[in-house]
Amino acid sequence: MTRSDVFVSETISGPLSDISRTKYEPLGAAEAALTAAKLYADTKSGLSAGQVDTAITARIGSTAGKVAAGNDPRITGALPAAVWRRRDLPDEALADSLYTGPAPVISTAQTTTPNTGFVKHSPPGVALTGTDVTGPYTFAGAGSFAIGAAPPDTNYVLPLSKFPHTYSSGQGTWSVEFGTDAATFQIRVKWISAATMYRLSVDGRKVTDLMQAAAPGGTTPGSGNLITVDLGSAAPRRIRIDFTTAPWGGIYLPPSATMWRVPLLGGRLMTFTDSIGDGSAQSVGGGAGTWVDRVARYLGSADVWRQGRGGTGYITPGAYATLGSRVAADVVAWAPQRLIIWAGYNDNGGDQSAIASAASSLYSAIRTGLPACEVYVLGCWAPTPTPGASIVNTDATLRTACSSAGLPFVSPITGGVYDSIGALVATHGPFITSGNQSAYVGGDSVHPTDAGHAYLARRITAAIKELMPA
Repeated sequence: MTRSDVFVSETISGPLSDISRTKYEPLGAAEAALTAAKLYADTKSGLSAGQVDTAITARIGSTAGKVAAGNDPRITGALPAAVWRRRDLPDEALADSLYTGPAPVISTAQTTTPNTGFVKHSPPGVALTGTDVTGPYTFAGAGSFAIGAAPPDTNYVLPLSKFPHTYSSGQGTWSVEFGTDAATFQIRVKWISAATMYRLSVDGRKVTDLMQAAAPGGTTPGSGNLITVDLGSAAPRRIRIDFTTAPWGGIYLPPSATMWRVPLLGGRLMTFTDSIGDGSAQSVGGGAGTWVDRVARYLGSADVWRQGRGGTGYITPGAYATLGSRVAADVVAWAPQRLIIWAGYNDNGGDQSAIASAASSLYSAIRTGLPACEVYVLGCWAPTPTPGASIVNTDATLRTACSSAGLPFVSPITGGVYDSIGALVATHGPFITSGNQSAYVGGDSVHPTDAGHAYLARRITAAIKELMPA
């Protein structure tokens, strides 16, 4: 419940005005007063659900569906289908745990010839031959999948949903899910480099914590490879594969096995970041090896979109584009239900007024384009316990911009959690301290290590939970 200048205190009179002094008061244009009031009346106003309905109906003319037209011109649009609540989230230890079934036997070969009789379940868009079928896949983390322009790339798909939106631009990380009763299946990928990696999950549990090399020991760049996964027995299972830098050519199944589509759980969570969310040489697996995927698991979102680009920021394009330049195509166009923004480190040497202006423009574009999206902003990354003035100033600049835009803010420097009117909700302490810096920050003195990303995921999740209803 963030993203608007409409507050419960402006829409509801009487005892419900107490709600406006909590951290939950800001309402999106698509949320209206009803959602907040019903969520918190029991703890903040002492009113029953029926009394809440009566109070809201008297003030804004509706308690369900859409706010009655004309009763309050500031509030328009449908109420959200669901609200993120702490009590609905999975247990963090369980959500991030490893698969406990029999360990799959996995091998890789530089070949595109599958096991005898296996049937290719192609990605949508890949031409079918022989016994091939198009697989009923569910994609997560990306969209606009397309084949390459010429062989062998016509046999592989990549998403085009992240700037610069071309087949060869390096989308980075995405996932595919499907159900199958196969005991053994084969994954076809094109090997690009040592960065070509994957991670297998079975029935919602990852088989390995970190991404794995698609071709251990290396192979020929541009070659086709089959990763054979033997699960030991035939049984219905939900399979997920996370990919990074891996053009994908489909799944091969035994002729007796079946495949079916599975829905994604938990809504679409997107992150809009620099390399702190996009990955670096200090951690394994690109964008799938950062804090992002763990936060998504902790918050129960299977459809996690990693829209980060290293070297970028509010005013810094790096080798790509600024956040503001790509927000329409990379974020708004894909309609996330939840969005985490974390940038600013690459901007901290710039003019603070320029950063403030760019941040305000970005936040306005997001609120206008995604009025029902729950947005959380993290301030400037500080890889040291004693950050310089430019980092501290950038953090403060972003916090002020968030307060003006009606967005909650979390400071990595202080651990302060601020609601969308800028009020301090909680203080969790600085992310990086003299005691943990050596373990959590890599050899480049900037980017987090694998352990650092695991730690940051816990810190970010804890901060976000402070801003969620119970």
